[in-house]
Amino acid sequence: MRTPPSLCVIVTIHDQDLLLAYEAEGKFSKTKSSILYLFVGLGDTDKITDLPNVVIARNLANNIENYKYLVDFTAWYAIARNQIETCDYVSLLQYDVSISEDFTEKSLIALDSNRDAIVGYVPLEMGDRNFIRDNMGFKPLEIACKNIYGIEISPLLKSHIKLAHDKKWPTTNNVAMHRHTLEDFVRWFTPLAMSMGNEKSVGHAFERAIKLYSILSGRSNVYLGDVLSHFQMNSHETQDFKKDKSVFHRLLTKN
Repeated sequence: MRTPPSLCVIVTIHDQDLLLAYEAEGKFSKTKSSILYLFVGLGDTDKITDLPNVVIARNLANNIENYKYLVDFTAWYAIARNQIETCDYVSLLQYDVSISEDFTEKSLIALDSNRDAIVGYVPLEMGDRNFIRDNMGFKPLEIACKNIYGIEISPLLKSHIKLAHDKKWPTTNNVAMHRHTLEDFVRWFTPLAMSMGNEKSVGHAFERAIKLYSILSGRSNVYLGDVLSHFQMNSHETQDFKKDKSVFHRLLTKN
């Protein structure tokens, strides 16, 4: 008999007090998934060091915590390069999200029907100006792909936008995939990340690289637009807006 697939929810977070508030309120408990927090950055961790479901990235043998503008990729890298035990499938979430009660069920259905797919929870049309035309992350990604892999990605993506059946892309870094896909993405993107360096635009390049990787590796994208809301806190202030963290932290804790 085939063993049912499992899904781990891995939440990237950088504030220990917010993490503890999430745990106290059972923010992710309704998913009925295994929850692992990947703590990134240089914030205080004295209150969470001994929690069994917390991994502090900077304490791991293999970490890239000096590249703070890589945002969630520092967590992805930590998981893949330190052989952190996960489930068959992983939902990689940013801390500033709210998810539905059927999040795990729908994610597993989408992934189990195509184990090589990458699920995106916040889909957007690739024709949108923010995908490549007017985004600060595209040019650095374009240069890095040329330098590292000898690939001209601009005509490739424009052709895909025009001709491909799938005209969407999984925006944000809230996605799900098989753990082997995660390992392969980290293998592929790490040289690009190191080439681009610790610049504000790199996190935006990472977000767009998920779609590029899907195309280059022949992996399909599946979109679940009704199970997750993203509050886009802009923690690293790489975009031209700010939000009142105290207000949104209270909102995030309750949802």
